[in-house]
Amino acid sequence: MVKGLSLLPKEGNPPPRIVETAGGMLNAIGLQNIGIERFIQEKLPFLKQFNTPVIVNFFGDSVEEYTKAAERLSTGEGIHGLEMNISCPNKQAGWCIFGTDPKVTFEVVSAVRNPLTLPLL
Repeated sequence: MVKGLSLLPKEGNPPPRIVETAGGMLNAIGLQNIGIERFIQEKLPFLKQFNTPVIVNFFGDSVEEYTKAAERLSTGEGIHGLEMNISCPNKQAGWCIFGTDPKVTFEVVSAVRNPLTLPLL
């Protein structure tokens, strides 16, 4: 499974991102990633050399962005499945979480699932 990817690269949160606490640690990385295009061009060729299925975690800020991300990833030769991260904040819905509202969850999963032929987690 590869780290979460978005359509466009994300810088993530500014440092400090990890803080030690008495009970462990807290982190707020902010979903930093290189974006789907760079992943397909730069990382996927390396991963294809191994005899193991590649499952890609992806996320978005809107139903449309999730759908576009899934569509683009489904064309990546060597990707065997997708894991949709619906626990990311949704800016367009007042920062609610996709996965906490059953209606929104149904909407985003249905939108992504319809055109997709890869397994979807």
